[in-house]
Amino acid sequence: MNRLVVTSAALAALAFAMPATPAGAQEKGVELGVGMLGWTNTSCSGCTSVSTIGTGGMYVASAFYLNSQLAIEPILTVSYVSGGGSHETDWGLGVGVPIYFSSTWGHKGWFVEPGATYRSLSCSGCTTEDQSSLDVALGYKAPIGKEAALRISALYDYGFKTSDIPQTNTFGLQFGLSVFLH
Repeated sequence: MNRLVVTSAALAALAFAMPATPAGAQEKGVELGVGMLGWTNTSCSGCTSVSTIGTGGMYVASAFYLNSQLAIEPILTVSYVSGGGSHETDWGLGVGVPIYFSSTWGHKGWFVEPGATYRSLSCSGCTTEDQSSLDVALGYKAPIGKEAALRISALYDYGFKTSDIPQTNTFGLQFGLSVFLH
């Protein structure tokens, strides 16, 4: 019985990963994305809520498509703030799995993207603090020509409690640009 369940699950996963369009009609390629503008609000129990607005390069990502509705998207975020003789560096490395509601190879339409992220925060005069999180985004891609799209998404991020950081909740909006390489 267990062998039948495992075999059935493996076949279902393989069928899901198969392209939904004929090989000649595929628009499979790599998508490169960059965040242009974003807003986030982070809160936690017992701490002050922090809102951030960022412009230009809020994230860089590269999506690798498994089929016309599913991709794996490594994401890198970096922010550096300096002022008054001190500085703060916050970087993150994550992976998202965008799932598109239409078979467009990510060129346009609605998507939901669950993911996981690891962040590290360091600043002058403080110890480095690390946090892992699970996140989800709901977004839309509007085409700009054949090989580019505007990406708009709302996100929620659940940051796990560590010895240095309390559990956090982050809500946000992101606007980015995607370019498709074939």
